[in-house]
Amino acid sequence: MTRRRMLSGVALLLVLVLVALWLLSRCSTGPETVRVAAVGDMACDPDDPDFRNDTKASGDHCRHRDVSSLAVAMRPDVLLGLGDYQYELPTTAAYQGVYHPSYGRLLDRTVPVFGNQEYKVQDANTFTAYFGDRIRDPRGYWSQEIGRWHLVVLNSNCSAVAGGCGTGSPQQTWLAEDLSDNDRRCVIAAWHHPRWSSGLAGADSRTADLFRTLYDHRVELVLSGHEADYERFGPLNPDGEADPRGVRQYVVGTGGQAHYRPAAAAPAGRPVSEFADYDHHGVLQLDLAPDSWSWRFHALEADPPVADQGRASCH
Repeated sequence: MTRRRMLSGVALLLVLVLVALWLLSRCSTGPETVRVAAVGDMACDPDDPDFRNDTKASGDHCRHRDVSSLAVAMRPDVLLGLGDYQYELPTTAAYQGVYHPSYGRLLDRTVPVFGNQEYKVQDANTFTAYFGDRIRDPRGYWSQEIGRWHLVVLNSNCSAVAGGCGTGSPQQTWLAEDLSDNDRRCVIAAWHHPRWSSGLAGADSRTADLFRTLYDHRVELVLSGHEADYERFGPLNPDGEADPRGVRQYVVGTGGQAHYRPAAAAPAGRPVSEFADYDHHGVLQLDLAPDSWSWRFHALEADPPVADQGRASCH
């Protein structure tokens, strides 16, 4: 074999290797399954009168340390924080002294959703300073990939977002364009104020157009906090009616600050959830596979400790 033919063969092999690497990079879309721990409404104000009543026997308040330990024990790839991280005034000192020793143990894998507590400080600046580059857009809405899933983070503090949350707003327009461009089969969304709820605040119409946009693009899940309970709804259309192609919603406002029962039954006409737990703090575990997901709500000091679980497929 001549030197020229040898060099030609090496060059061809190099080209084939480069093509293979390029194809591999195009096909690689993340790990097969990723684990998400999702929860909101977390750390108590250090001046809260119940701050030291952090056992079930003493009132079951301010359980952020114990609930965060549930999340840490899951070894999640992502902590999806559903807003209201630090009560009541989210000062820098409170973040460092209360939130950081608890949920801050998962800071390097947290995806932070803007809650209403964060805006008790102008422009949510203590929140944005604490989470830094974990916040991909200071407006509070962006998208990113989690394993094989596409995640859209949205800001339901509609009076604080330029243009609000309605149809035609910058946020809703961005959401529709992002979902149109998405090529992933499975999509999960997260914002703070739940569209549907049987809790004290009830259904929140501010997010109605965002929910409709999710429905129009056949998004699987939306996760929220705000209500101090855990609640799971079946697939719903924008009018709150059962629909097999609808969006499923989980409310997980059980991060430790408080839990409470609604004052009265939900008004007639509201969707009825498939499962609700008003009595326990806890964390939702989601295992996101390429075309399906499973869920387990780990309830603190409950019997059984996994209060709700199941599995479903993507649209």
